[in-house]
Amino acid sequence: MLAAGVVVRRETFGHLAYVSSRDHFFALSGAAAGVLDALGRGEPPGPVARSLAEFGILDLTPAPPPRPHYGESLIGRFDELPAVEEPLVVNCFATAHCPLQCRYCHADDLMQPARRTETDDEPSLVARMAASVPAIVAVVTGGEPLYTPWRTEVLIKELSAAGKAVVLDTSGVGELAPLLPVLHENRVHVRISLDSLDPADNDRLRVINRSYLPLGTSAGAAALRTLAEAAAAGLPTTVQSVVTSANEDVSRLRALRDGLVELGVGNWVLHVVVPAGKAALPRNRGLRPSPYVIPALAELVKMSREERVPLNIRVTGTHHVPNSVLLVGSRGDLYVERESGGKARIAGPGASRDEVVEAFRRHVNLVEHVSRYLNGSIQPFPR
Repeated sequence: MLAAGVVVRRETFGHLAYVSSRDHFFALSGAAAGVLDALGRGEPPGPVARSLAEFGILDLTPAPPPRPHYGESLIGRFDELPAVEEPLVVNCFATAHCPLQCRYCHADDLMQPARRTETDDEPSLVARMAASVPAIVAVVTGGEPLYTPWRTEVLIKELSAAGKAVVLDTSGVGELAPLLPVLHENRVHVRISLDSLDPADNDRLRVINRSYLPLGTSAGAAALRTLAEAAAAGLPTTVQSVVTSANEDVSRLRALRDGLVELGVGNWVLHVVVPAGKAALPRNRGLRPSPYVIPALAELVKMSREERVPLNIRVTGTHHVPNSVLLVGSRGDLYVERESGGKARIAGPGASRDEVVEAFRRHVNLVEHVSRYLNGSIQPFPR
């Protein structure tokens, strides 16, 4: 049978499988896709089932030991990244407020105008918009979801009721405890942002907003505290790190990797900074990494596999094509980043599913959307 929290969607190439415990997508073709077809018919799954169980897709008895995926997302024969007709992920703002002023914030331009006029009905508008987006996963983000926990709770409940697998994306600055019941009830995966285990290094990029936090507050220390709280509560967690010129050196990333393993972290995602929002401003141009960042990250993943590091790793490298992500703003409108910069509104809360899919296909770079969630940046072909 499918493992708990796994969501499967049929595609022309076979199946997509989202494993919520890892916050990771796998594309399956050939014999691997045939295993899921056999399960649907009530037939024995066959010998390939063990590999799928090692990746957390299937629940077998006896259970094989879990195997880290090390950037691997394609199971079967693929000569190129598979194409999809519908989105994999939609990002949903719980609030436009944020206690940080990250130098590379992707969505600052979307949040600033909405902060003074937030209303209590907006979380339901956001959920209504997201329900019309036929994505497998809804990521609750912002702004900072922990800043307004009641809005976040409403959003999680309504997204889950709409059939979405839910991820909470947080800086860790705020209180996680009020959300623990709803996180458990809805099998929410918690993703915490941390660019360095040295709080001072982390805080140079993830700067506190003095309008929200007192001087001396450390975003890095808060992230580490929330990470520990989530782990103690038994929640599946991921650390996500934005790769910039400040930390792209493989030795620095390797040190961060090893430190995360010592903390018991099982999932790590590395996002190459996207020149959008504040990262597109001239004053932050120096944050952009070198042209060799993707090969460096591929080498990091390769070394991790060879060293058998017990860590699931995913890389996103859509920094050259920013229009790969769907964002639902805090007022319930659907946006995508323009290739020329800035956000483009492509649908509103009253849009139908068909209208949203048409807008997705027209405005989003479909290849890079898939690449972002299936490690297309580093996975070689053919597979």
